[in-house]
Amino acid sequence: MQIKALQIEQKKEILPLIKKRWSPKEFDPEKTISQNDLTLLFEAARWAPSSRNEQPWNFIVVTKDDPEQFNKMINLLTESNKSWASTASALILTVASLQLAHNNSENSYAHYDLGASVANLTMQAIALNIYIHQMGGFYRDKAREIFQLTENYAPVSVLAAGYLPEDENFEKRKNEALAKRKRKSLNEFVFRNNWRNPFFEINDFQKN
Repeated sequence: MQIKALQIEQKKEILPLIKKRWSPKEFDPEKTISQNDLTLLFEAARWAPSSRNEQPWNFIVVTKDDPEQFNKMINLLTESNKSWASTASALILTVASLQLAHNNSENSYAHYDLGASVANLTMQAIALNIYIHQMGGFYRDKAREIFQLTENYAPVSVLAAGYLPEDENFEKRKNEALAKRKRKSLNEFVFRNNWRNPFFEINDFQKN
């Protein structure tokens, strides 16, 4: 009996959603994210991997339909972020739980696991044509005070979420920004066996 060899198709591109992801500094100020879509974002975040399944991620969400609470979050941001983040539909403070639930010791992987959760959320957002801009430029002490966070919880970032504007001028600015977007080549950060010994050669995947 002749056994046919399996023909495995060589993929030429990564998942399109990954390259579609972008961090805009403009959102459509008139569009809001539905409760259903917000649920999907955080359901995706919920299914991220974490050390010991601790799931040390927490999120405080404010939406534009509650101006008082929205402005409270805006005022946590540095001036350079305030200028554009006010157009977002929702702002989200990410908070890491620093203490392990099973023995109350320090969770050394809390920030790592929170990042994985935000990555899930971000990819789900892109699938819904919602864009996320992650910000480190905010006042953490002020966030702790306003949201009454205890020492076991660390505010890590603020996410601006919303829809892109639909106009020709924005499309032009977007295309110009995307044309400038660059990534390190694989041989700069993936190593074989030893430090700085490249695992990959430059290849067709690394076009930018």
